[in-house]
Amino acid sequence: MHKKSFIFLWGLIFSVMGQLCSKNKKPNILILYADDLGYGDLKILNPKSKIPTPHLEKLAKEGMIFTDGHSSSGICTPSRYALLTGRHHWRKFHGIVNAFGDSAFDSDRLTMPEMLKECGYATAAIGKWHLGWNWDAIKKPGAKPIKQGKKSGYGPDSFDWSQSIPNGPLDHGFDYYFGDTVINFPPYCWIENDKVVDIPDTMMDTSKWKEIKEGGWECRPGPMFSGWDPYENIPTTTRKAMEYVKKQASNDKPFFLYFAFPSPHAPIIPNDEFDGKSGAGPYGDFVYETDDACGRILKALEQSGQADNTMVIFTADNGPEGYAYKRDEAFDHWSAEPFRGLKRDTSA
Repeated sequence: MHKKSFIFLWGLIFSVMGQLCSKNKKPNILILYADDLGYGDLKILNPKSKIPTPHLEKLAKEGMIFTDGHSSSGICTPSRYALLTGRHHWRKFHGIVNAFGDSAFDSDRLTMPEMLKECGYATAAIGKWHLGWNWDAIKKPGAKPIKQGKKSGYGPDSFDWSQSIPNGPLDHGFDYYFGDTVINFPPYCWIENDKVVDIPDTMMDTSKWKEIKEGGWECRPGPMFSGWDPYENIPTTTRKAMEYVKKQASNDKPFFLYFAFPSPHAPIIPNDEFDGKSGAGPYGDFVYETDDACGRILKALEQSGQADNTMVIFTADNGPEGYAYKRDEAFDHWSAEPFRGLKRDTSA
């Protein structure tokens, strides 16, 4: 029987940690972490949902559904901090890590990947990070933000991109990282482990990208690699996750993969092949693409022969963004169903 769980409860992860270290055959752990997803977006939780989510529905039916789990926060960074530390975020902070912000973790704060490494796990984070790095370590002396429209941000020449960026995922328990740190924050480029893959050479310019499909870009100004395409985020990170999972089949260690989606957080940018796949507009199509990516990663798990010894956890960070109101008016789809509250709200 597959050791799969469809989970909206953070605490369960930590309740089994002590048992994992004592087992001879330790299970792999795969966390699929959605961003700004609504409880009511999933048909398995809300039959009125206008969004097909077949892969997550299958996962839920093969495992368990936890319907009374609670995020530590109504926004992004604190929720991720709580997930990876098991600690209430308000013991340290309340806000998000802003563009080029430092790490949310203290150097001596034990994290889930650090705990699992002590138990013999290989650890990886792929996708969104949003928990900070020490960007000052690679910032050039005297670098100052420059004006871009009504806002300002550092330019591409403000940093020595050849250097390693400290205090990121690799310094807090992960053996491997691949992602763009935050889809709507600079730098707009891929980062692998602790270095950029392609050096930013221009300022962020949304006019170079395909037209956005719903809402606004919500992108902070800053350095961008000139070939950057935000629409490639999910396809690229999903491919990296599939490659990682398949590679672990030949590893004598169990693995922990924390896969953090950028979706359906703004910018709402489903790829063309997913247009019209839902009855909830581009946002619904973006959720559908997220479900498709989950299916691809789970298929890679099956094909690699590791599914029977892998605990799969799907959850989300903080609930749907304010675009949910217009979506409800236009498509009769309430992302938070059966609740009233949205992201940032203190109650539902």
